[in-house]
Parts: sequence; C-alpha cells; structure tokens
Amino acid sequence: MKADAARDAPEGAAVRAPGSTHALALACLFAAELALFWSATSRHVSWSFPRWHDQVQYLDEAYSGYDWMRAHGFAAAVGHVLGHVSPQGSLHGFLALLVFCVTGPSRTAALSVNLLAFLALQAATFLSVKRLRGGYALAWAAVGLLAAAAGPWSGEVGGATDFRLDWLAACAYGVAIAAAATGGVFRSARASALLGAAVGVVLLCRFLSVVYFSVAFAAFLAWLLCRPQRRVRCARLLLAAGCALAVSGWALWRARRAMYAYYWVGHITGSERALRDSHLSLLSSMGTVASEVLVKQLGWPALALGLCGAAALLACARMRGPRGGPAGAAGGDLRGAWGMVLVFLAAPAVVLLFHPEKSSPPFSILLPAAAWVVVLAWSHLARRARPAAAAVILGTVAVTGVSLFAAGQLVNRLPRELEREFRDVNALCDYVYFRAEEAGLARPRVAITWAVDALNAEVFHLVGRERHERVLPFAATLPTGLYSTTPELVMERLAQSDFVCLVTRAPVAWPFDRQMEAMLPVTRSWCDHNLRRVGELDTVGFLAVIYERSSLPRPAGGVDLPGMIAEEEEGPAHAPAKPPAAPLILIPDTLPWTTKGPLDYAVGTAYSPATLRALDLPEGVTLDPQTGELRGSFSRAGSFATTLLAENAKGATRRTVSIRVSDSPWGAQVDAPKAARVNVPVKVGFAAFDADGRLDYIDVTDLTTAASIVRIVAGEGDKQNWQGACEVTLREPGRHSVLLRFVRFIPGSREPYVFIDRLCAIDVAP
Repeated sequence: MKADAARDAPEGAAVRAPGSTHALALACLFAAELALFWSATSRHVSWSFPRWHDQVQYLDEAYSGYDWMRAHGFAAAVGHVLGHVSPQGSLHGFLALLVFCVTGPSRTAALSVNLLAFLALQAATFLSVKRLRGGYALAWAAVGLLAAAAGPWSGEVGGATDFRLDWLAACAYGVAIAAAATGGVFRSARASALLGAAVGVVLLCRFLSVVYFSVAFAAFLAWLLCRPQRRVRCARLLLAAGCALAVSGWALWRARRAMYAYYWVGHITGSERALRDSHLSLLSSMGTVASEVLVKQLGWPALALGLCGAAALLACARMRGPRGGPAGAAGGDLRGAWGMVLVFLAAPAVVLLFHPEKSSPPFSILLPAAAWVVVLAWSHLARRARPAAAAVILGTVAVTGVSLFAAGQLVNRLPRELEREFRDVNALCDYVYFRAEEAGLARPRVAITWAVDALNAEVFHLVGRERHERVLPFAATLPTGLYSTTPELVMERLAQSDFVCLVTRAPVAWPFDRQMEAMLPVTRSWCDHNLRRVGELDTVGFLAVIYERSSLPRPAGGVDLPGMIAEEEEGPAHAPAKPPAAPLILIPDTLPWTTKGPLDYAVGTAYSPATLRALDLPEGVTLDPQTGELRGSFSRAGSFATTLLAENAKGATRRTVSIRVSDSPWGAQVDAPKAARVNVPVKVGFAAFDADGRLDYIDVTDLTTAASIVRIVAGEGDKQNWQGACEVTLREPGRHSVLLRFVRFIPGSREPYVFIDRLCAIDVAP
C-alpha cells in the first residue's frame, strides 16, 4: 500500500495523501467560502437597493419564479422560469429557484448563485489540473489563484455581488475550459461530448456566448484541418457542437427574435449604438482589454501571486539543473491544453476588442482563461523543479490565494458616503412603500425626472419586496426611456403620478437627462403648485426633492420622510426595515360576497412586514397569513363576523369585519357621507363583487345637476371583488342625489353590458 502511494515520487518527495482526503479538504474549503460569502454579502451588500439596471431585471425574474412555485408547484415553476423568453439567458431564474427552495427568497440567497457557480468553477479546474498534471499541489494552487482574483469580490458591476448573467456565464465558461483542457484536441468522443454539454450550459447562462463559441469552433476547425487524423477529430468537433445545441438549441431558437432586436439592432445597427459606442481606436481597445483582464479581473494581488509562484518555481528548476521531469509528465496532453485554453481566451477577447461598447461586466468571461494560462505556466516550470519544493511553493500559493479571498470577504468595500446614500435610498423606498400601503394603492405610479440607478419604480418594487416581504408593483410614469420626449408628455406623466422624485442634481448621462435638466424650472414650479412636498434626498450621487399627490389619503400619525431618513441612519446598515407603528388593517367594515362562487379577497395591511390572523372565520374560509388572502366558499347566505389580527415589530391591531353573503351572483354597495360643502371634495366608498369576475367600470353622476362626475375603470385585480373610493366634488348647495352605476362586461353576449345602480343623498352646505 505504501509503495503504491509513493510511486513516482522521486528524491524524497512527500507521500501523497489519498484522494478522499483532498476531496474532504476541498468540500471543507467550499463550505467555508460559502459561509464567508453569505455573511459578508448579508452585512455589506444585500441590505442596499439593487444597483445597476440589469440586476433589477434578473432579481425580479428570480422572485417571480419563486412566486410561481408557491402558487402552482415546483414543476410548474421550473417550466415558468425556463420558458421565460429573454434575449440574455434562461438559466439564472432556474438556479435561483433551486436556492430559494432551500433558503427562501432573499438577495443574499440570489447572490449565492454566483458563489455556487464559482465553487463549480474551482471544482472543475481542480479536477482538470489534477488529471493533466497528475498531482494535487498544482490543482490546489489553481483553486487559490481563482480565489485571489479581484474582479469577483470587488463589489463592482459584473462581480459576484451583482446578480446578473456575466459572472454566472464566466464561471460556466471556466468549467467548459476545464473540460476542453482535460479532453485535449478532441482526442476522444467522450471528452468531446462532455465539452459540448459544458458549452451548452454556458449558452443557457448567457445567449450572447454563442458569438464567442462561433469564433472558437471556427478556430478549432481551422486548427484540426492542419493536424493528423483530421477527419476523426473534425467529426468529434461536430459532436461537441451537436451536444451544445442539444442542450441549448431550444432556448436559442425561441429567443432568436428577442436576441436580434436586443443585441444586433439595439447595440449595433439601432439608434442606441451612438449612446453605447466608446469610440476607441484599435490600439486603445487593445489597452482596454488588457487592463480589464489583468487589472480589474485578475487584479494586482492575483498577478503578484502568479508571478511570484512562477519566479519561485523557475528558481527551483535552475537550482536543480537539467534533471526535470519529461515533457509528457503523467496525466494528460499539456500541449493540447495550451492550444485549447489559448483559443478559449482569444475568441471572446477578439469579439470584445471589436465590439463598439466597452462595458466592464462582459470582460469577466476572460478571467478563467487568463487563470488557466498562469496555471499552465506553473505546470511547465514545476515539471523541472524538485517535486517536494514545487509542492511547497504551490501549497503556499494555494494558502495565500484562499487567505486573500477571506480577507476580501471580511472587508467592507463600501465608502462611508455611499453607505449614507444607500441608507437614504432605503428610507425613501420604505416611505414610498408605507405611503402606498396607507393609501391603499394597488399599483403606485412613480415619476423620476432623471435616469438615476437608485431611483426608479423597479428599485422601489424590489426593495419593498425584500424589506417588507410583500409584492407591491410600482408603475413607472417617468422616465420614458433614454431618449428625450415631448415636454407635453413629461407634464402629462407628472400629473398622472402618485409620487414624484424631482432630481435637481445628478450626472448627465443620457438625452433624457439633458431634457430634464433644461425643463427643471418648469417641472419644479408645477410640482410646487400641484403636489405635496414631503422632503428631499441630498446624497453624494444626486439631489432629489420628493413630492406626492395632494389627494393621497394620509392617516393621522402616518409616516414622515425626514424622520425615516434620520432613523435609517441609526444602527447597523443591514438591520431590517422599521415599521412606523402597529399595522393598519385596510378593509371596509362590511365585505359583500355571494354563495355563487368561491371567495378570493386580499386583505390589505399597512406597515409591512406584518402577519395576519383571523380568530373566528366562517366555516369553509381560510386566511393566508403572509399574503392576507381570504379564500373559500359559503354554503348559505347571511352575515358572518370575523376578527382580524395583524402583527408587526411595533405591535398588533384588531379589526372586526362583517362578511355579508347573498345568493345573488353579483352586487354592490355604497358608503357616502351625509353632508359636504360646496367645491370641497368628499370620498364616496364603494364595494362590488362578481362571482364571474366581470366587473368593468363605475360611472358616477350627479343626478341633481345632470352632471357626469367621473368614470372609474376596474383594474386587473378588481374584476371579481372591487373595494375603493372616489372623490366627488359638488358645485351647488342643497341636497344632491349621486348615482353610482356598477357595470359588468360580458363579451359575446347579446347584451354585453349590464349594470346595478346605487343611489346616495348628500346635503351640500354653501
């Protein structure tokens, strides 16, 4: 046994540890890396708003997949996330869904997908290097070099703390490189099929990678045509391409039109190219590529580690003299590995060199290939050094690299001024979310008069979800895009908004920004005269004045933006959201329904996160404590009283509700004030239900003056059970009869519109 373990270990080399020991050590390292990343990300990253637009999109897609699973089951959710047609990729939502099933949905859990992809890269590289070199020391050094890379842990766009496709695709690309290096120059059908499957996974991660592989496979074909056994190896190349298409072809074909519109038209031939084009010369582009790979992705620590390791191995080789190991040292085809790695490095480098846009995130695809170049250089030098000395050097490299990773996770890279900005944005997101809850807005409309990453409806939506654990979709009225629009449309969108963030200072990056900068005096004057000013955010990146619609309902003791900003600056940044008070239960005293159909009604609450309980529900009705949805059926008509209890971190609130059940398939009721004053708006509450879900609109008319007041159109979530209020302004004194006509729409029917009238009397004083 000992003789077998010490085989091929000349000149007193240390006895190799068994493979199971290395496997256990690698598993322990991966567990430690995951724990460090999870802890650091929770404390330094996850608490802030999702920076950069792409991350917003992918997070929303990941969370929607989890919501789909809760509603329809895991299998349906897998079909939903993989069936989503996107021009970028289709695998991120599926991987996030797997993690969410274990940990629950959160930003940290989503970002851990990036770390798990990195662990897969380390594992594949470890196994490939071990097989090529025939030893573990170099494999561990490769793992350490990857851990020491600066790009993934810098906290910048495109790194492991940015939930987008670039880093995920880079790790998958590195796994494909490991498969290519191990298989040599298409030496076997099995290795070629494995390479093709790995390429297919990369394509699923990021569809744009098809361009890189098109260049790489064309280079492989030209190379194989100049080598012996060209026919057999070309057939294996075709096998690899076929396996890649078998894994990813369905997704590429389905997304082909979206890819063409997004990448070719949007980035190359369309009008947005002028906005994205870096206008760099060929020499400047080459410098950018070199800088991105060596400085931003590998980074100075990893470069120093690579150079020092190479220098130490070279010194050992010279001290030993010409007695190095044979060129074909145990394990694999190193020359073939060099060729495969260089092609995988050159293919994306050439594409990115000539691409007009020089955005940093796509350059992460070059990191695994660059690391492989260093590892292969170490392998060449280590074969000429004493095995024991080489093992010590490479072991030191591995320990140093892992230590650099750990140090990077323990350091908070966020500058203090940016932390303050992120806290203020969180406070604003909380304020807008709480105000929307207070006012009972199902889809709050938000206008931001600048293209600012920190301020947009998607950010409000995601921060609300992550900090308050309940989905509240925000609709963006402004900006309309990167390009300028008509001043009339800008003013129209401002008038339609529930909340307005009037940006008065920010970097001017797009034509829309320049238009808003020129229109600032007009938009500021309009907001001051027509909206309620609630505060401002003065940060290092921008200055914004916050307004809300003057008619937005505001309960006594409601949220206050300056107070929330001040409170947010206290305590640790990663602390959970702080509700201002015990929850408000937003439900009318009476809830109408019918025996003709199942009840599905969401009880609104304010000041989330809150849990909701019902103490005495009628038989056959249940309440989901997280969503607040009442579901069930009634077997008989009648009035049923139930008590709702809502709890959050600040306390609990009780509310008794009467559910009035009739045998009619649809109905409506009105709650109007008895008195009002001339030209002073009053609120008229209403509640309507329809077992078939065909409520369409309400016409409000003053019968006394024969004046039409307003038409209210039912939203998508209001077709079955519609609760709300409308503002009524009466212009003359005296008693007014106000009619609310509730209208159903039945398409294909002989009489598609049917209605119920509800009349109320209001005494109007002068």
